Amino acid sequence: MTIDELADASPGVLDKLPIAVLANLQNEADRHLASAQQMQAILHGVLVRRYAAGLNDTGTHHRTDGDFDIKVTVPKTVSWDQPRLASAIATIRDEWEGDPAEYVETKLSIMERKFDAWPAPIRDLFAPARTVKAGKPKIEIALRDEKREAA
Repeated sequence: MTIDELADASPGVLDKLPIAVLANLQNEADRHLASAQQMQAILHGVLVRRYAAGLNDTGTHHRTDGDFDIKVTVPKTVSWDQPRLASAIATIRDEWEGDPAEYVETKLSIMERKFDAWPAPIRDLFAPARTVKAGKPKIEIALRDEKREAA
């Protein structure tokens, strides 16, 4: 089976393919993906140089080229200086006697590596607030001899 035949094959046929064929298809798909990503990056660079050069304002801009309307959207990226943000929150809470929650969303999080290293009583205290969900499986295929050489 070739990568071009893959999309038209039924799940029943695909599920019965030998692992060697699946490994070859996966390698070929990875090569196609890498090539497509490189082509997208090149084309994006051309379009940015041609139609977005000099745009410093966020928002939507329109350019005309022949019969084409080119819509250029420059997204806004906002970041906050954490120490200054904490200081502003403290000012609202301590000096103005206000509720910072009226102005600021606070998301608490715990790094999993630190959680695992905590003493049991502390882990037990936080465990009811913790939800663990399985992520998307990642599957790698390698010949056993290759696996031994890499180890």
